[in-house]
Amino acid sequence: MSAGFLMFYSVLVLFGMVLLGIYGVVTRSNMIKKIIMLNVMGDAINMLFIIIGYRLVYPVFPPIYEGHLSFEEFLRTAVDPVPQALVLTAVVIGMAMNILLSAYVIQIYRLYGTADVRDIAQLRRGGR
Repeated sequence: MSAGFLMFYSVLVLFGMVLLGIYGVVTRSNMIKKIIMLNVMGDAINMLFIIIGYRLVYPVFPPIYEGHLSFEEFLRTAVDPVPQALVLTAVVIGMAMNILLSAYVIQIYRLYGTADVRDIAQLRRGGR
């Protein structure tokens, strides 16, 4: 198997995971399941960014220039650091988002006794 073949199917699987995350957020009524599916979707998008920044050459070097390589060879074989930095930032923001959403769900559960959005909507309308 070639590296391009594996890269193509990795992107295909990750794109499927993004679609699965969107499907779960749209169709599930339990807020905990929505948070889990947001995590699945976010992690798949982060992996897509990492794959975009990867080079299909051997040997692959970290994005730190060392003197034993020519500059042209370094540019051809070094991994792109921008997607790595974006993913690192996205992981930190995702963690903060998870904490905030979890705190909201806990508070909503304390107020309404359920984490199901349909039940909460019915309770807010007056229990019809």
